[in-house]
Amino acid sequence: MATSSFNKDFTLNTKKAVESFERIISTPKKGIKINKNLVSAEKERRGEQKLKQILSR
Repeated sequence: MATSSFNKDFTLNTKKAVESFERIISTPKKGIKINKNLVSAEKERRGEQKLKQILSR
């Protein structure tokens, strides 16, 4: 479904809603750390080979 079909407008009708929205916006996001040790060089090489095979079709 196209995103243009969704209504993106929203209204904060109460003071509580405004405060909640401000709290959400002002709270810094916590980053997710990715353990790069989970992917070995061999797995990375196999993944690249599979990707090349798929793209060459």
